[in-house]
Amino acid sequence: MHSPGPALGRHVAAVVLTLATVVATVLGSAGAAPAASAVPARPTSPSFEIATFNQLGSQHTLGKGGWGPGRVRAAITAGLIERKGIDVVGLQEVQADQLAVLRRKLEGYDVWPGTALGGGGLRLQIAWKSWLFRLVDTGSIRTAFDRQVRPVPWVLLEHRATGRKLYVVDHHNSPRGLEAERDSATRKVVRLVERLRATGRAVFVVGDMNEHTETFCTIVGLTDLLAPNGGSASSPDSCSPPPGRLGIDWIFGAGPMTFSRYTVLEGSAVRAASDHPLVRATVTLRPRRR
Repeated sequence: MHSPGPALGRHVAAVVLTLATVVATVLGSAGAAPAASAVPARPTSPSFEIATFNQLGSQHTLGKGGWGPGRVRAAITAGLIERKGIDVVGLQEVQADQLAVLRRKLEGYDVWPGTALGGGGLRLQIAWKSWLFRLVDTGSIRTAFDRQVRPVPWVLLEHRATGRKLYVVDHHNSPRGLEAERDSATRKVVRLVERLRATGRAVFVVGDMNEHTETFCTIVGLTDLLAPNGGSASSPDSCSPPPGRLGIDWIFGAGPMTFSRYTVLEGSAVRAASDHPLVRATVTLRPRRR
Protein backbone atom coordinates (compact mmCIF):
# COMPACT_ATOMS: atom_id res chain seq x y z
CA MET A 1 0.00 0.00 0.00
CA HIS A 2 1.42 3.29 -1.07
CA SER A 3 1.49 6.38 1.15
CA PRO A 4 -0.19 9.55 -0.23
CA GLY A 5 2.28 11.56 -2.17
CA PRO A 6 3.08 15.24 -1.71
CA ALA A 7 0.74 16.24 -4.56
CA LEU A 8 -2.24 14.62 -2.90
CA GLY A 9 -1.40 16.25 0.40
CA ARG A 10 -1.30 19.66 -1.25
CA HIS A 11 -4.67 18.99 -2.92
CA VAL A 12 -6.33 18.05 0.39
CA ALA A 13 -4.92 21.13 2.10
CA ALA A 14 -6.29 23.32 -0.69
CA VAL A 15 -9.76 21.79 -0.38
CA VAL A 16 -9.74 22.30 3.41
CA LEU A 17 -8.65 25.93 3.01
CA THR A 18 -11.39 26.56 0.44
CA LEU A 19 -14.05 25.07 2.72
CA ALA A 20 -12.82 27.14 5.65
CA THR A 21 -13.03 30.29 3.54
CA VAL A 22 -16.59 29.51 2.44
CA VAL A 23 -17.70 28.78 6.00
CA ALA A 24 -16.12 31.98 7.29
CA THR A 25 -17.82 34.01 4.56
CA VAL A 26 -21.24 32.50 5.27
CA LEU A 27 -20.89 32.97 9.00
CA GLY A 28 -19.63 36.49 8.52
CA SER A 29 -22.61 37.40 6.34
CA ALA A 30 -25.02 35.84 8.79
CA GLY A 31 -23.43 37.65 11.70
CA ALA A 32 -23.55 40.99 9.93
CA ALA A 33 -27.35 41.06 9.60
CA PRO A 34 -28.21 41.65 13.27
CA ALA A 35 -25.87 44.65 13.43
CA ALA A 36 -27.99 46.48 10.87
CA SER A 37 -31.17 45.89 12.88
CA ALA A 38 -29.66 46.24 16.35
CA VAL A 39 -31.90 47.81 19.01
CA PRO A 40 -30.83 51.43 19.61
CA ALA A 41 -29.11 52.07 22.92
CA ARG A 42 -31.26 53.58 25.64
CA PRO A 43 -30.71 57.34 25.97
CA THR A 44 -28.41 58.09 28.86
CA SER A 45 -29.48 61.71 29.35
CA PRO A 46 -33.13 62.11 28.33
CA SER A 47 -34.76 65.55 28.32
CA PHE A 48 -38.32 66.71 28.86
CA GLU A 49 -40.28 69.93 29.35
CA ILE A 50 -41.75 70.79 32.76
CA ALA A 51 -44.14 73.67 33.45
CA THR A 52 -46.43 75.32 35.97
CA PHE A 53 -49.65 77.19 35.19
CA ASN A 54 -52.35 78.74 37.34
CA GLN A 55 -55.50 77.91 35.35
CA LEU A 56 -57.57 80.66 37.04
CA GLY A 57 -60.60 78.93 38.51
CA SER A 58 -64.03 79.18 36.92
CA GLN A 59 -65.38 80.99 39.98
CA HIS A 60 -63.29 84.03 39.08
CA THR A 61 -64.99 84.54 35.71
CA LEU A 62 -68.66 83.86 36.44
CA GLY A 63 -69.57 87.55 36.15
CA LYS A 64 -69.38 89.98 33.26
CA GLY A 65 -66.10 91.21 31.85
CA GLY A 66 -62.60 89.88 32.34
CA TRP A 67 -61.75 86.39 31.15
CA GLY A 68 -64.06 83.95 29.41
CA PRO A 69 -65.90 81.03 31.04
CA GLY A 70 -63.75 78.53 32.90
CA ARG A 71 -64.49 75.66 30.51
CA VAL A 72 -63.48 77.75 27.50
CA ARG A 73 -60.24 78.79 29.17
CA ALA A 74 -59.47 75.18 30.17
CA ALA A 75 -59.71 74.23 26.49
CA ILE A 76 -57.26 77.04 25.67
CA THR A 77 -54.94 75.71 28.40
CA ALA A 78 -55.04 72.19 26.97
CA GLY A 79 -54.14 73.55 23.53
CA LEU A 80 -51.27 75.55 25.00
CA ILE A 81 -49.82 72.53 26.79
CA GLU A 82 -49.94 70.44 23.62
CA ARG A 83 -48.63 73.13 21.22
CA LYS A 84 -45.77 74.14 23.52
CA GLY A 85 -44.65 70.52 23.88
CA ILE A 86 -45.05 70.43 27.64
CA ASP A 87 -44.39 66.92 28.97
CA VAL A 88 -45.16 67.45 32.68
CA VAL A 89 -47.20 70.31 34.14
CA GLY A 90 -48.54 71.31 37.52
CA LEU A 91 -51.87 73.17 37.35
CA GLN A 92 -53.44 75.29 40.07
CA GLU A 93 -56.99 76.61 40.67
CA VAL A 94 -58.56 73.82 38.60
CA GLN A 95 -62.29 73.41 39.24
CA ALA A 96 -64.59 70.50 38.40
CA ASP A 97 -65.85 71.87 35.08
CA GLN A 98 -62.30 72.71 34.02
CA LEU A 99 -60.96 69.31 35.05
CA ALA A 100 -63.52 67.60 32.82
CA VAL A 101 -62.38 69.71 29.85
CA LEU A 102 -58.69 69.14 30.55
CA ARG A 103 -59.17 65.39 30.73
CA ARG A 104 -61.07 65.38 27.46
CA LYS A 105 -58.83 67.78 25.55
CA LEU A 106 -55.40 66.66 26.76
CA GLU A 107 -55.08 63.67 24.45
CA GLY A 108 -52.16 61.43 25.33
CA TYR A 109 -51.88 62.81 28.87
CA ASP A 110 -52.73 61.31 32.25
CA VAL A 111 -53.91 63.53 35.11
CA TRP A 112 -53.67 63.03 38.89
CA PRO A 113 -55.26 63.37 41.42
CA GLY A 114 -58.41 64.05 39.42
CA THR A 115 -61.12 63.41 42.03
CA ALA A 116 -59.07 60.90 44.04
CA LEU A 117 -58.39 63.36 46.89
CA GLY A 118 -61.97 64.59 47.17
CA GLY A 119 -63.41 67.99 46.40
CA GLY A 120 -60.65 69.78 48.26
CA GLY A 121 -58.06 68.10 46.06
CA LEU A 122 -59.51 69.24 42.73
CA ARG A 123 -57.65 72.54 42.59
CA LEU A 124 -54.16 71.07 42.18
CA GLN A 125 -53.64 68.71 39.24
CA ILE A 126 -50.51 67.17 37.70
CA ALA A 127 -50.59 66.11 34.03
CA TRP A 128 -47.95 64.21 32.04
CA LYS A 129 -47.56 62.56 28.65
CA SER A 130 -48.55 58.95 29.21
CA TRP A 131 -46.39 57.62 26.38
CA LEU A 132 -43.33 59.29 27.91
CA PHE A 133 -43.93 58.58 31.61
CA ARG A 134 -45.56 55.82 33.62
CA LEU A 135 -47.22 56.54 36.97
CA VAL A 136 -45.50 54.58 39.75
CA ASP A 137 -46.80 56.10 42.98
CA THR A 138 -48.86 59.00 44.33
CA GLY A 139 -49.30 60.81 47.61
CA SER A 140 -50.17 64.10 49.25
CA ILE A 141 -49.58 66.28 52.28
CA ARG A 142 -52.09 68.64 53.86
CA THR A 143 -51.39 72.35 54.16
CA ALA A 144 -53.30 75.50 55.00
CA PHE A 145 -54.70 77.46 52.06
CA ASP A 146 -56.93 80.52 52.30
CA ARG A 147 -58.25 79.59 55.76
CA GLN A 148 -58.84 75.97 54.73
CA VAL A 149 -56.81 72.76 54.85
CA ARG A 150 -56.37 70.88 51.60
CA PRO A 151 -54.08 68.28 50.00
CA VAL A 152 -50.93 69.09 48.05
CA PRO A 153 -50.40 66.22 45.57
CA TRP A 154 -47.23 64.53 44.42
CA VAL A 155 -46.54 61.80 41.87
CA LEU A 156 -43.65 59.44 41.21
CA LEU A 157 -43.16 59.05 37.46
CA GLU A 158 -40.97 56.62 35.55
CA HIS A 159 -39.42 57.71 32.27
CA ARG A 160 -40.45 54.82 30.03
CA ALA A 161 -37.39 54.84 27.74
CA THR A 162 -34.80 54.79 30.53
CA GLY A 163 -36.54 53.61 33.69
CA ARG A 164 -35.50 56.80 35.54
CA LYS A 165 -37.91 57.80 38.30
CA LEU A 166 -38.67 61.33 39.48
CA TYR A 167 -41.06 63.08 41.87
CA VAL A 168 -43.26 66.06 40.98
CA VAL A 169 -45.00 68.13 43.68
CA ASP A 170 -47.69 70.67 42.75
CA HIS A 171 -48.24 73.48 45.26
CA HIS A 172 -50.27 76.67 45.70
CA ASN A 173 -49.61 79.04 48.58
CA SER A 174 -52.24 81.24 50.22
CA PRO A 175 -52.79 84.68 48.63
CA ARG A 176 -52.74 88.24 49.89
CA GLY A 177 -52.01 88.87 53.58
CA LEU A 178 -52.05 85.25 54.75
CA GLU A 179 -48.31 85.24 55.47
CA ALA A 180 -48.54 82.76 58.36
CA GLU A 181 -50.30 80.21 56.15
CA ARG A 182 -47.68 80.60 53.42
CA ASP A 183 -44.87 80.13 55.93
CA SER A 184 -46.48 77.04 57.44
CA ALA A 185 -47.27 75.46 54.06
CA THR A 186 -43.79 76.13 52.70
CA ARG A 187 -42.18 74.45 55.73
CA LYS A 188 -44.34 71.38 55.13
CA VAL A 189 -43.29 71.30 51.48
CA VAL A 190 -39.65 71.52 52.60
CA ARG A 191 -40.12 68.49 54.86
CA LEU A 192 -41.75 66.59 52.00
CA VAL A 193 -38.83 67.45 49.71
CA GLU A 194 -36.35 66.20 52.30
CA ARG A 195 -38.23 62.89 52.54
CA LEU A 196 -38.46 62.42 48.77
CA ARG A 197 -34.84 63.48 48.15
CA ALA A 198 -33.69 60.84 50.64
CA THR A 199 -34.49 58.29 47.90
CA GLY A 200 -31.76 59.79 45.71
CA ARG A 201 -34.25 60.51 42.92
CA ALA A 202 -34.86 63.85 41.25
CA VAL A 203 -37.57 65.98 42.89
CA PHE A 204 -39.46 68.88 41.32
CA VAL A 205 -41.71 71.40 43.06
CA VAL A 206 -43.86 73.61 40.85
CA GLY A 207 -46.67 76.02 41.55
CA ASP A 208 -48.08 79.42 42.35
CA MET A 209 -46.20 80.41 45.51
CA ASN A 210 -47.82 83.86 45.84
CA GLU A 211 -44.42 85.30 46.78
CA HIS A 212 -41.74 86.87 44.63
CA THR A 213 -38.68 85.99 46.72
CA GLU A 214 -39.48 84.58 50.16
CA THR A 215 -40.59 81.13 48.98
CA PHE A 216 -37.46 80.93 46.81
CA CYS A 217 -35.20 81.82 49.73
CA THR A 218 -36.89 79.31 52.03
CA ILE A 219 -37.02 76.35 49.63
CA VAL A 220 -33.56 76.85 48.12
CA GLY A 221 -32.07 77.88 51.46
CA LEU A 222 -33.33 74.80 53.33
CA THR A 223 -33.07 72.11 50.62
CA ASP A 224 -30.80 71.31 47.68
CA LEU A 225 -33.47 72.41 45.19
CA LEU A 226 -32.52 75.03 42.60
CA ALA A 227 -34.55 77.28 40.31
CA PRO A 228 -33.97 77.13 36.53
CA ASN A 229 -33.89 80.96 36.36
CA GLY A 230 -30.90 81.14 38.71
CA GLY A 231 -30.28 82.58 42.14
CA SER A 232 -28.79 80.93 45.20
CA ALA A 233 -29.33 80.63 48.93
CA SER A 234 -27.27 79.03 51.67
CA SER A 235 -30.08 79.72 54.16
CA PRO A 236 -33.38 81.64 54.10
CA ASP A 237 -31.53 84.66 55.49
CA SER A 238 -28.53 84.42 53.15
CA CYS A 239 -30.20 84.53 49.78
CA SER A 240 -29.60 85.97 46.30
CA PRO A 241 -32.84 85.63 44.29
CA PRO A 242 -32.70 85.18 40.51
CA PRO A 243 -32.01 88.31 38.49
CA GLY A 244 -34.65 90.22 36.56
CA ARG A 245 -38.37 90.60 37.09
CA LEU A 246 -39.66 87.86 39.37
CA GLY A 247 -43.14 86.45 39.30
CA ILE A 248 -44.93 84.28 41.84
CA ASP A 249 -45.02 81.12 39.69
CA TRP A 250 -41.99 78.93 40.37
CA ILE A 251 -40.22 75.76 39.25
CA PHE A 252 -37.66 74.10 41.53
CA GLY A 253 -35.70 70.87 41.09
CA ALA A 254 -32.83 68.82 42.49
CA GLY A 255 -31.13 65.48 42.06
CA PRO A 256 -29.50 63.83 39.04
CA MET A 257 -30.74 66.48 36.60
CA THR A 258 -29.96 69.88 35.09
CA PHE A 259 -32.18 72.78 34.01
CA SER A 260 -32.00 74.80 30.81
CA ARG A 261 -34.15 77.05 28.59
CA TYR A 262 -36.22 78.67 31.33
CA THR A 263 -39.07 80.61 29.70
CA VAL A 264 -41.99 82.74 30.89
CA LEU A 265 -44.76 82.71 28.27
CA GLU A 266 -47.24 85.59 28.26
CA GLY A 267 -48.65 85.56 24.72
CA SER A 268 -52.25 86.17 23.64
CA ALA A 269 -53.36 82.55 24.21
CA VAL A 270 -51.88 82.55 27.72
CA ARG A 271 -53.60 85.84 28.53
CA ALA A 272 -56.90 84.48 27.21
CA ALA A 273 -56.62 81.48 29.54
CA SER A 274 -55.45 83.04 32.79
CA ASP A 275 -54.07 86.00 34.67
CA HIS A 276 -50.82 84.06 35.17
CA PRO A 277 -47.98 83.28 32.74
CA LEU A 278 -47.09 79.77 31.63
CA VAL A 279 -43.65 79.09 33.15
CA ARG A 280 -41.55 76.29 31.67
CA ALA A 281 -38.04 74.82 31.65
CA THR A 282 -36.16 71.96 30.03
CA VAL A 283 -34.97 69.15 32.30
CA THR A 284 -32.13 66.79 31.38
CA LEU A 285 -31.84 63.69 33.54
CA ARG A 286 -28.33 62.55 34.39
CA PRO A 287 -27.39 59.00 35.41
CA ARG A 288 -27.55 58.49 39.17
CA ARG A 289 -24.22 58.05 40.93
CA ARG A 290 -23.69 54.55 42.28
